[in-house]
Order: sequence, then structure tokens, then C-alpha cells
Amino acid sequence: MSKRGVLPVLLMSLLVLSGCERVVNVSGLDYEPRLVVEARLERERGVASADQVIRLSVTQDVFSTAAATAARGATVRVLDDANRATLFAESPREPGTYRAAAMALPVGRALTLEIEWEGDRYRATEIMQPGVAMDSLFFRAEFDEVDTGRNWRATISVKDPGDQRNFYLWDQWIDGRRLVSPDSEEFSRVVQSDDRFNGSTVRQFQPYSDWLVSSGQLVRVRQLAISEQAFRFYTALSAQVGNNGSPFGVPISSVRGNVANITTPSRRAVGYFIAGEYTELERRVP
Repeated sequence: MSKRGVLPVLLMSLLVLSGCERVVNVSGLDYEPRLVVEARLERERGVASADQVIRLSVTQDVFSTAAATAARGATVRVLDDANRATLFAESPREPGTYRAAAMALPVGRALTLEIEWEGDRYRATEIMQPGVAMDSLFFRAEFDEVDTGRNWRATISVKDPGDQRNFYLWDQWIDGRRLVSPDSEEFSRVVQSDDRFNGSTVRQFQPYSDWLVSSGQLVRVRQLAISEQAFRFYTALSAQVGNNGSPFGVPISSVRGNVANITTPSRRAVGYFIAGEYTELERRVP
């Protein structure tokens, strides 16, 4: 290549490199704090009532590394479809945590959550979902693996009712540690509809197949019945959280929960109000 040809190439290379080194400072973002609602009313299948907890906090700035701020001083209550109210009292030791003792949750009844906080009134309604029993909890390798005994996952079997549509959410604990929590490595809720197995027995399902279990560990699996709307919410949320920005990823969008702001509709709360029965099994790994 001649000297005349080399010079333009060098100039282009310098321009590209200088472009890559440009520092972009992001500032001046408009930020409006939103109420965060963690309201999951649940009771064990066949049990008449159970203590309930609702947690309220406030969203943080996108660049903040501080812990979530508790939403203190709220008025929280849940009404059934006969307009009977259960009041939730804020815990003096846990700001932003609201509790109600021995709350009855009748299956098939509408429950409405109402929150009053800092001049705004929030509301969400869900139907109390009937639970489905798990048949067994055991430990197996994944279906395409050779079972060595050192690659076991928690595995369940369940008979899905054929006379209704069912939607499930699973939680799992290993030695008392919940796999999905605010500070955990696992961030996606495992949810499923029975569209492909309605009325059938699912014999070897591993809700959290990424997690190996070891001999001696105590494993607990909870299966919670949720509504179709809650299923769609968690499916969309998991898709956004797991989006890696690849060409095959879902388009980035906000995921809207079911807690509406009645006073200021444009300032919706973040989170979802759920009500359902659960079944739970616990077993130690052989």
C-alpha cells in the first residue's frame, strides 16, 4: 500500500479509537419514587386461617446502592366480598412491615387490598385460589443426565385437576435459605400453567433445576396456586429480568402490576397482590 493509502487508514483508526474512549455522563434523570407492594396472602391447603404479612417500601434512584426505604405510617386493610375488613398493623420492630393474625382466607372469594399512604389511596383485587396437593418430593438428576447421585435436584410429582384451569408458583428452600429473595442469585419466579398437562399427573418436575442438592441438606418446596393474571405478570417479569439484550430477547418494557393508585392514576404502585392456597413438602436429601 502507498503512503497516500496508509494515511487515510491511520486517520480512520484514530477516529474510531477516540470514539470508543468517549465518556458519557448520565445526569439529570427525572425520578419519582413509587410505592412498592409485597402482598402475598397465603394459607396452607386445608387450614382455616393463617398469619399474614404485607411489606411496603419505596423505589430508589436507579443509581442508588442504599437499602430500600420502608414505607412507614400507611393504613393497610383487606376486605372480603362481604365488605368485612381485616386491618394490618405496622410492626414496631420492622418499619414498613404490616401484620394481621389468624386471617381467614375463604377459597373462591374476592379479596380487595386497600392502602392509604402519603395522601394517595391504592387498591387491588384478587380471587383466593384453591390449592393443589403435591404427591411427593424426591431427588433425581435431570432427564438427559446420567444419575450419579451427585447431580440431584429437588423433584416433585403432582396430579393436576382436570375440571379447572390451574396456575402455579413454586418456592424452594435449602437448609432454610429461600432461593428467591431480594439478595439471592436466583431472581426469576418459577410459574407454570396447566395448559399442556391439564388433568394429568406430572411425575418428575424440577421447579429449580439449576440448583443441585447435596446429601444431608434439608429441602422444602412450596406450591402456591395463583390466578391467571398473576401468572401473566410473573411470566412477563421473568422475561424482563432475564433479558440479556440479545437479538432474541424480548423488547424492554415496564411490567405493570395490579395495584392501582386511585388518587393519582399515573403514579401506580410497583408489585402485585396475590391470594392463594399452598401445599408444602419437606425432605432431607439421602
